[in-house]
Amino acid sequence: MDPDVVTFVGFHWPMVMARVARRLHAPAMTIVYENGIVEDRITPVFPTSPCDLVAADGATMCAGSVDALYMWLGAGRVGMTMLEAAIVDRHGNINTTAVGPYKKPLVRLPGSGGGTELGSMGRGLLLVSASTNSRSYPDCVDYITSPGYLGGRSQRSSLGYKPGTGPQRLVNPLGLFGFNEAGELFPTAVHPGVTVDDVRACFGWPIAVPDTLNVLPEPNADELAIVREELEHARERAYLLPQD
Repeated sequence: MDPDVVTFVGFHWPMVMARVARRLHAPAMTIVYENGIVEDRITPVFPTSPCDLVAADGATMCAGSVDALYMWLGAGRVGMTMLEAAIVDRHGNINTTAVGPYKKPLVRLPGSGGGTELGSMGRGLLLVSASTNSRSYPDCVDYITSPGYLGGRSQRSSLGYKPGTGPQRLVNPLGLFGFNEAGELFPTAVHPGVTVDDVRACFGWPIAVPDTLNVLPEPNADELAIVREELEHARERAYLLPQD
């Protein structure tokens, strides 16, 4: 993550990751939230949502959501975007609307929030998932809430989405993933101990996996301590469910 980049941060795990990034290597990062808060320093208290006034206390700017989504994100003033992807398919399309048929779903999900705009206009888009369950990675989502590459990169381009938008990477507990020239997800590096079989089992389609996977460096003790502090801080604020 570029330490000086303006980053549009979505709800939940992206907010945790942004705080960790600030403490580890990007203290000067400027964060824009969906409701218009522009946060240029780490707050002492963990915000429970992009609308939490904790994030606005001492903020440089507090504009409306329309300003954030269109004057910042849509106008290209944001260099990186972080969006949670609870259900994401092989082309980076995200579903946060409904599992099953839209009119009679098996599960009704919370909906878009600003996720549609982030998927449509976000530059340097990083998708974040905490899941390794193949149900979170279907071949094709039931409903596209936040567009990835739709049916492929050429389809996204043909519909008029600006160059530089669309998902660039996915991060999940296994490691890092990119998108190839066709706009399909593939692994770029995994955490120590993750196998080819682990990667294949995670996805609901026959994902292309090289025989040899690049391995990410293990975090050091100081990095782990900071991550654990932020997770505990989030749990204290009821932002994350407590561990058993």
